[in-house]
Amino acid sequence: MARTTPRRWRDIATDLLQRIEAGDLSPGDGSSGRRRLPPEKDLESYYGASRNTVRDALSWLQQQGFVVSEQGKGTFVVHRPNIVHVTLSAAELGLAPGNRSGQWYNRDAFIPASREVTVSPVKVEVQEGTKVIARYLQTNPGSEFVSRHQELFLDERPWALQTSFYPLSFATEGASRLLYPRDIPEGAVAYLGETLGYSEVGFHDEIRARIPDENEKRFFNLGDSAADVVFETVRTAYSPDGKAFRLTVTVWPADRTRLHYNNGKVPDDVLRTPGLGPSDHAPRESPPADDAGSG
Repeated sequence: MARTTPRRWRDIATDLLQRIEAGDLSPGDGSSGRRRLPPEKDLESYYGASRNTVRDALSWLQQQGFVVSEQGKGTFVVHRPNIVHVTLSAAELGLAPGNRSGQWYNRDAFIPASREVTVSPVKVEVQEGTKVIARYLQTNPGSEFVSRHQELFLDERPWALQTSFYPLSFATEGASRLLYPRDIPEGAVAYLGETLGYSEVGFHDEIRARIPDENEKRFFNLGDSAADVVFETVRTAYSPDGKAFRLTVTVWPADRTRLHYNNGKVPDDVLRTPGLGPSDHAPRESPPADDAGSG
């Protein structure tokens, strides 16, 4: 039924956004199950608005990334995965959980305990390191390394890919469990302390955004659009004598991940539940285009 009072583009955009977030739209094409907005003429009738007003509302939604228009097909709701907030500075602030199931991330990241983290079996390889790996770990080009790789899942959904690199000499000089394709329950850093006397006194993180490779596209179910990029965090751990002894590369899908750092005195609720502040999705007051003459 058409509304009796003409609506402004801001009202229409707000109402459509509420319907999108409530899931009040049926799949528009059976092949993909994507949700499609009603045709413009139906929206004009429903809201009692002019074509320009409806188009201004749709334009704002598209600018904000909520919908995408496809020529000859219609306007579709953009899939927006649930955002995962990860605190990379957790170990430094003493917030990392200590339970065994969370061991993989208690040196590298922190997420609220309500989320369930699972990991794939460890894949171990011995390989000649690239110049980049050799540079991070302060070794000569051509040096051999042990790599330990795992796929990480959050609430049973693909979440991250993580690979740690260690000089092969660690395994031959006493830390042989680095070569075994299974977890190290006490954590690799603690194990290196027990066997070789290494302790971590600091770490350096490097973060970059890049296009995913084919394996990352498959794992995270990413496409080829400009939004389908990944974050890559490269963490180098240092011992008291300033030597790098562990390199961990983690890949996160940027469309569903927010990375956080904390420094100094930060409220406890922010430390433990980052990213939970209120968000304002209300349209801005000025229209997305010159709508002179539209209602």
